[in-house]
Amino acid sequence: MEEINYDQLHKYLHEAERLIKELHFMAAKEILVKSLLINDRSPQVHNLFGVIYEYQGNREMAMRHYRAANVFDGTYRPAIENMIRCSDNNCHTQRHPNFGADELSFEERRQQVQNGDHHG
Repeated sequence: MEEINYDQLHKYLHEAERLIKELHFMAAKEILVKSLLINDRSPQVHNLFGVIYEYQGNREMAMRHYRAANVFDGTYRPAIENMIRCSDNNCHTQRHPNFGADELSFEERRQQVQNGDHHG
């Protein structure tokens, strides 16, 4: 199995988050596509795609990406929070979505523990 470059992935995630907050959705999607080339099972990437679609008013596509993030990592809180918030058709009317770019995936947390890098 090929090693995932999590540093590069997180650089892309933070850049995409910044672009989304500035409402530059197409540029953010381009960055997220690059992120998928690093790790196509990244819950963070799918969560951020969901945030974009939510901001664009496409609840169905937002929920698809939040669910995909949850399938890839059932412990990833931002996607869980976003799914719950959107499940009753209240997307974007209650609170802002959880971007989750700083939240580590289960796989990243597991790798940190194996490498003895865990902080906590």
